[in-house]
Amino acid sequence: MSSGAPAVAPPTPLPEHDLPRPGRRRRYLLAALATTAALLGLLFLALAVGSGEPAEGPTGLPAAGRIVEWGLPVATLAGRVAAVGTIGTLLFAAVLLPGRGAALPAQSRHALRAASTWAVAWAAATGIAALLTLSRLLGTDPTSVSWTSLRVFVEDTGAGRAALLVVALALVVAVAASRCTATGARILLLLGLSALVLPVVLSGHSSGAEDHLLAVTTLGVHVVAATVWIGGLGALLVHGRGAEALPGIASRFSSLALAAFLATAVSGVLAAWVVLGGSGAVPAALGTGYGALLVAKTAGLTVLGLLGRQHRRRTLPRLRAGDGRAFRRFAAGEVLVMLATVALAVALAASPPPGNAAPTGTASAAPAGTAAPAAADPMAGHDHGELSVGVLVDEERFHVARPVVAGSRVTVFNGSDAEVTLTAADGSFDLVVPSRTLTTFLAPQEAGEYGFTSAHSASFADVLVVE
Repeated sequence: MSSGAPAVAPPTPLPEHDLPRPGRRRRYLLAALATTAALLGLLFLALAVGSGEPAEGPTGLPAAGRIVEWGLPVATLAGRVAAVGTIGTLLFAAVLLPGRGAALPAQSRHALRAASTWAVAWAAATGIAALLTLSRLLGTDPTSVSWTSLRVFVEDTGAGRAALLVVALALVVAVAASRCTATGARILLLLGLSALVLPVVLSGHSSGAEDHLLAVTTLGVHVVAATVWIGGLGALLVHGRGAEALPGIASRFSSLALAAFLATAVSGVLAAWVVLGGSGAVPAALGTGYGALLVAKTAGLTVLGLLGRQHRRRTLPRLRAGDGRAFRRFAAGEVLVMLATVALAVALAASPPPGNAAPTGTASAAPAGTAAPAAADPMAGHDHGELSVGVLVDEERFHVARPVVAGSRVTVFNGSDAEVTLTAADGSFDLVVPSRTLTTFLAPQEAGEYGFTSAHSASFADVLVVE
């Protein structure tokens, strides 16, 4: 029997943009937490596939522990994401919606405030990653790193100098972004892009490639193009919502995104070709963990290209017609795929390229007073991710990485449990290196071969070649 009262339909869920502000914040927080968990899971899986999983190091080399080994890629990923956020928000305010004259629209001012927060996170993640890099090199926990080793790392190594400069530039952006004009936003964008390429120039896998200039150039273009592409779309999705000029902004970004996609694809192919050593090494690389990550990253790039094509053909015309829902859905999905490729890129950079991974066996001792050929010494130039040392000391012997430039600073890492000395036969250098510390000394000013020994053991002897 009917009571005569009109039937009440169940409430219809509100669209996301119509939700009350607390509801939207709750959704954004849950989405951010879910995305973070998914990225970390993908990162750990990719590290295991690419042989980045922590393993026992060579005999005589200390291990920093799993917290450092896993914390370093996590901090690196956090820094990459923060850099993407910083560059994207600056790009939005400086290029996509700059306004007229010195005044900035409300959306651009909001983006600049977000850029300040992103830049602080970028600086913090970079500093943490640098400390963990040094901790991994020294084989100790971060709280045990000496100030002397930290100073040497920052002043005399490419990875340390890059980290210091990135932190400084990111902090400048953080302080200035929230109170700058349109011109200031453009200047800060240039500073942010400079901070992006510094680690590429001063450190990284490609710096060890045979063609250093080509490797650095291609990787620099790859990093900048990918960051502009990902960051710009993310900023457009977050800060362009509700803007009356959104169709025009999206069209302008579409042209920029196409150029960034092409630059990312071409530079990525060239960078992989340089690191692998030419096209002949590609088939062999495909059967390795490094090759699997390279294929996965390429597949992600292909998917992004198809999504971009969909944007240009379908969602942009609908956005101009006043329907922005399809654009927001596709943009959100595209950003998630982009972040997944960033996680793969971090794992790829942490994985040894085929043929370049340092063997994990014990290096055979060289005859006293002679230098072991670099190709025959699996520990020469021992690579700790983004940092290589000139002279490595383990429990058995010295390991000289390669010839050094006359008058240059040579980095020495003593990974043994004993204090050692490096004493040249002609007295050109003589230094004491405490256990598990990093230090440097000036190479002789004249070219030649300089034999050196250690006072603590007659079996420790090698030759420093100065060119």
